[in-house]
Amino acid sequence: MTPTNTPTIDTANGPLYAEAFAPTGDPKGVVLVTHGYMEHCGRYRELAHVIADAGWAALTFDVRGHGRSPGPRGYIDRFDTYMTDFAAAIDAARALAKPDAKLVLLGHSHGGLITLRALCDGTPRGVVHAIVSSPYLALRLAVPGYRKVLARFASRVVPKLMQAEKLRVEDLTSDPELQAARTRDTLCFDGATARWFTESSAAQDYVLANASKVRLPTTWLVGGDDPIANPAVSRQVATAVAGADYHDYPGFKHEVFNERERERPFSEVRRVLASC
Repeated sequence: MTPTNTPTIDTANGPLYAEAFAPTGDPKGVVLVTHGYMEHCGRYRELAHVIADAGWAALTFDVRGHGRSPGPRGYIDRFDTYMTDFAAAIDAARALAKPDAKLVLLGHSHGGLITLRALCDGTPRGVVHAIVSSPYLALRLAVPGYRKVLARFASRVVPKLMQAEKLRVEDLTSDPELQAARTRDTLCFDGATARWFTESSAAQDYVLANASKVRLPTTWLVGGDDPIANPAVSRQVATAVAGADYHDYPGFKHEVFNERERERPFSEVRRVLASC
């Protein structure tokens, strides 16, 4: 599965790597896909083809500090930088279709946090729906208290300090082939920087406090057995969003689009696009 082209997203903070996927004929709209932490947009090509087969264009991109985009791995000085980059990515997505085309935002895990954080401050022009999969709104993984204290201290004095955080591929998906693919993927990394930890934690708090301000239809696709992002907190936040359509997938791990039964969330994406 290969992208139609690889445009560059120009932002105030420097260019970002992106991959565009075009349907046959004029696109009905555009879906902007934002990946999770420690990974990259190339892991979403199967999903992008599902979107293109539904008649929509898809734009995926490497978040700053990830994949082929610039920046220290996993580092961000301020979460606002993600917001500025995200706004530029939305503009780049608009360029893939007619000026009045509809836009759908789709964010996984940390990408879901970015998406929801942006929507708490308003709905970008043309955006008609948002899909979040296993959004990173709270960790389910047990993190020792001393590591949290160290991260908060380091965020002030050595913000780029990376603490090793080896993800178990079995926590991501139960599909053995995709577990092996994730292990081989050299564009992924393992670890979290101190400043990212404090900035993402603040963004989580903001979403929890302001979720009721999200003013567009949302669809939530959540792995019921996700050991990484806490599904109970996802459900809690979704109840604060008017009209949220929440889907719990018992037995699914963190990456619902990489599970053995991924046709189920793929079908939900198709349904959303058909309804827009």
